[in-house]
Order: sequence, then C-alpha cells, then structure tokens
Amino acid sequence: MKAIKSKTRKIDPDQALIERCGRNDLAAYDALVLKYQKRVIQLCFNHLNQYEEACDLAQEVFVQVYHNLSHFRGQSSFSTWLYRVTLNACYNRQKWQAAKGRNKVHSLEGLLDRAEMVADRAPAFKDRAEDALGQLQTAETRGMVRLALARLEPKFSQAIELVDLEGMHYDEAALVVGIPVNTLRSRLSRAREALKQQLVRMDYQP
Repeated sequence: MKAIKSKTRKIDPDQALIERCGRNDLAAYDALVLKYQKRVIQLCFNHLNQYEEACDLAQEVFVQVYHNLSHFRGQSSFSTWLYRVTLNACYNRQKWQAAKGRNKVHSLEGLLDRAEMVADRAPAFKDRAEDALGQLQTAETRGMVRLALARLEPKFSQAIELVDLEGMHYDEAALVVGIPVNTLRSRLSRAREALKQQLVRMDYQP
C-alpha cells in the first residue's frame, strides 16, 4: 500500500504582517513598506527612468496596496501580488505620460546620471555565456543596458527586469505577468537576444 504524500502549502513569510495589517496595525504596514520599498522604487525607475517620479509612483503603489490589502487572497505570495500592482501602476503612468505628451527621451547621459541609484544591487544576468550580459559592474554599463532595455518591446523588457534584474524564479515572474511558465521562458530567451542585438547596434563593447 502506497503512502499518501501530503502536499504542504508554502507559507508566505509576509502572512503575519498581512494579518496584522488587516487589524489596522500601522506598524505592520510600515514593516512591509520598509521591506519592499527599494525594490518597488527600482521597478518603477526601470519603467520611468526618473528617480523622483519613481519615488512618487512607489508611494502611490503602497497607498493603493494599503487600501486593497483585503483583496489579497493569498493565491500567490505577497511579493508577487505587489509586483503585479506595481507593474500596472507603471503602465498606467506611462499611458498618462503618452497622453500628455510627456514621454521621456531616453539618453545615455540621463541614464548614467541616475545609474548609481541602483549601484548597491548591480544586476547579474542568468546567462553567463553572454559576455555582454555578464555582470553589470560599472555605471556606464548599467546605463547602457538600461538604455537598451528602454528601446525593447515592453513585454521583453518586463521579462528581463523580473527574472534577470529582480532575480525572480520563472514561476513567480510568470504569475506577475499572467502568462504560462513556458511562455515566460520563451519570451525571456527572445528578450535576451533582442537586448544583445540592441547593445550591438549601440556599439557596446564589453
């Protein structure tokens, strides 16, 4: 007789804080903000390329999260849900900028000026075989890659941001984007190739 294996549900490390937030515990909410604010700001910065706007949008995201925390059902981790909320906020802000004619011109100089804002989390791409996408150690390289990312299709830059820059697992990134894991893998492969070609066109020398 085969033993029945019980499936243990992975416990969200933020669950205790979320439950306290549900009881209007502001200290618990502050703890969540402190834990994720740098990552949310960076994700906003990746889309807006303006540090001040990224900070403003991140603040709006956390206000939105606070008011909608009751809608979080725990079907994914809190961080996955938070990233989804953040990405939606980024897309809405970009649409608003486009409607107002405020689309930013992405220049290497402008990105280099702000590259140090993420210096403490210099990204490392998963595909070590790609020399151009190895380790982003200098402000110039980070600026060049972010400029190239800004010129990719949004679905491609998004895949690279989540998996390669944020270090998400494929299944978690797929949940954030709302696509199957295999689709995410295929999209990421195409995105890395598109980024490499863009860097070549920009005469990037690793």
